[in-house]
Amino acid sequence: MRDRILAAAAIDFADRGYAGTSIGLIAERAATGKGQVQYHFSAKSDIALELVRSSFSRAPFANVIDDGPTVRGMEAIVASIRGVAGAFRDDVSVRAAVRLVREYHLIPVALPTPYLGWVARIGMLLREAEAAGEIPTGLDHDLEAWHLVAYFSGVQEVSNRLTDRDDLPERIEEMLARALPALGVVHPERFL
Repeated sequence: MRDRILAAAAIDFADRGYAGTSIGLIAERAATGKGQVQYHFSAKSDIALELVRSSFSRAPFANVIDDGPTVRGMEAIVASIRGVAGAFRDDVSVRAAVRLVREYHLIPVALPTPYLGWVARIGMLLREAEAAGEIPTGLDHDLEAWHLVAYFSGVQEVSNRLTDRDDLPERIEEMLARALPALGVVHPERFL
């Protein structure tokens, strides 16, 4: 029942935002009563907190790319960015979490700060890329990681506003085609 409530809440939070969603709407969508929702979550803010925590702690934000062979360096960065873009477009729980994080000022609990783990992971992958000779030496890995995530964030937000993220995969490929040469990636076409 808890998972069904979270799934229903994700749809409403993604579509209506925090202020437009109520325990009653969540209960209706979950095909249960308000009492059952409140049995599992004492307040709407607890549901929001759980959605944000769970979305930003799993793949692709946790950088669990897949069960296939391990990828490193630039290949892992590109796979991660593409994976996060896919989640933003296709996963209603991620869309809900992103909207809730944007509306943090309306929610009476402290939400986890998004993207910190992703920035740290990309910084580590940039170090791997430098060691493998994929990028030049001397870059500030943490600064470049921050800017890659910020670049992604802006691209996905504009895509969201203009096309409801329908064009996000294409926009991400355009972003990568610009970002990789700016990082000094050796033979960027290998990763595109």
